[in-house]
Amino acid sequence: MTRLIISAFAVLAFTGPAAAELARTTFGDWSVRCNDKNYCIAETEGESSNDEAFRLKVERGAKPGSDVFVTLRPTTKLDVGMRARIEIESLEEDNYGYFGTASKIYTGNEMTFGGDAHRDLIEKLRLGEDAQIQIDYGGSAGTLTYWVKLSGLTHSLLAMDREQGRIGRLDAAVAWGGLPADGSVAVAPAAAEPSAAPKETQAAAPPPPPANDLPPPVMPSQDAGARGLVYTVDELPESVQMMGYRTLDCRLDETLPAYGAQFYAEGDVETWVVPCTMADANVPYFMAVHIPFNPSLDEWKEFETPPDFNQPNQALVNNLFFDPDTGQVTGTTYYSPNYDCGAFERHEMMAESGDYELVEYLEKSNCDGVTGPAEGWPLNWTIDEMGN
Repeated sequence: MTRLIISAFAVLAFTGPAAAELARTTFGDWSVRCNDKNYCIAETEGESSNDEAFRLKVERGAKPGSDVFVTLRPTTKLDVGMRARIEIESLEEDNYGYFGTASKIYTGNEMTFGGDAHRDLIEKLRLGEDAQIQIDYGGSAGTLTYWVKLSGLTHSLLAMDREQGRIGRLDAAVAWGGLPADGSVAVAPAAAEPSAAPKETQAAAPPPPPANDLPPPVMPSQDAGARGLVYTVDELPESVQMMGYRTLDCRLDETLPAYGAQFYAEGDVETWVVPCTMADANVPYFMAVHIPFNPSLDEWKEFETPPDFNQPNQALVNNLFFDPDTGQVTGTTYYSPNYDCGAFERHEMMAESGDYELVEYLEKSNCDGVTGPAEGWPLNWTIDEMGN
């Protein structure tokens, strides 16, 4: 549900006519380019155990729902039947392994593995930090190892989504949403047309705006009481940027285009909810208070864990949600990619200090395949126990 809501805003921010061609553009260790038919290729160079040239590519055509191909291009000659292993390391999950066997060797000495944009291999690549590819050549060549960096792949895939017009669609690689893969949108039935007026008096009426049309996001310091989302780091207050980069080691240049940062303005105070790093189910966010006329007063908020955990307060909360009307902050950590178990925490602001205290902690440890709102999970701890 969070993905769909965020992506709905992304549609407003990014949709438009797809570019005819994208020149090579660099993001971190990766680059992306698209030809005049919007076939896009993201690629990076790697280091090999025998010092030969190697490229790892992620490529995709522009047709709705088309497969995403992960392509290996070494220098040593490939043959049909050769096996490859892709091992990915990340902060969330180390040593994710994928095996594949070459069923065909393509022009340029390439072996490629295709499939859905949301399959595990693509998800782990875009969330990873490094990848190690091993190709079993057999014979005198034996098994060769190639190492590549994954920094910049997510941004490259986002650019690919944008160029191919997939922002907010079900077939997007990064900026997924609820729109059909073919880009069609349900249209309300038209009202009965009135009788045609004489040509000399009939005026062309302007087309009605889209049902969900919203103005572009504005900086809340320019519009008191504003609420919304921004999708570029430049739109964050500089002090909030520095909290993310220097203090919390966030990857804002990747997370903002994918998820957006939320802002809420009330009087002279702005509250920002900012995604820190990419993740599949558990996206960590931090919450910052910004004072436009005196940024030296800016601070990030910290959140408690149950006393029995014996852990310090933390600035990052998974899937943090801030309700500006009640001042409550909730967070959900899923134990399973099926969203059927995990922990749910609720925090309330203390009026005198403005700090947050944990008021309840729910946990469902049995991943039984039964999904439902996290607020309905069994109660594990409540602040009422502190008085007993």
